[in-house]
Amino acid sequence: MHTVVSSSAALRLDVARRFILESPPAAEILIVGASRAAADDLARSVARVRHATFGLYRFSLTQLAARLAAPVLATERLSPATMLGVQAVAARALFEVGRDSSLSYFAPVAGAPGFPRALSRTLEELALAMIPASALGRLGGGGPDLAALYERFDEQFDAASAVDRARFLAAATRAAVEGRDPYAACRLVLLD
Repeated sequence: MHTVVSSSAALRLDVARRFILESPPAAEILIVGASRAAADDLARSVARVRHATFGLYRFSLTQLAARLAAPVLATERLSPATMLGVQAVAARALFEVGRDSSLSYFAPVAGAPGFPRALSRTLEELALAMIPASALGRLGGGGPDLAALYERFDEQFDAASAVDRARFLAAATRAAVEGRDPYAACRLVLLD
């Protein structure tokens, strides 16, 4: 493993390019960039120098996770939700909890136009941090409201046979850990 830390993007990219060019010509290399375009740009810069280029797989982190998670989710008959879908699930959870009149802390702002979007972001961040709803219920202030909303949020995903970003990434991780990673034998270049 070779890690390059530099404030110079040109230096970091040059090291990544040299790593690829110094690899055997038949080596398969997985390039994971902050965006697919960044990975493509690196691959093109390599192709300018090494005219016959093959075996360079290019993905953003989300694209790679999607490739890994797809078979796992399909086996479990689940599908990933889009960002808009996550907002809809949060809005539905908010509606159900509000209908039960169990909101106290968030009651004054629950009807505000931007609240479902902010709620969806908050709930996804909690899920990504692997914080259980039960831990939120013990907090003061909005903790109990947030716990109730989080539980309904999860219930809505289960009912729809869908997954949020946290469960999507967990499925991708599970695929890699269980040896279902088609890129496991590849050399890896991670671009920031």
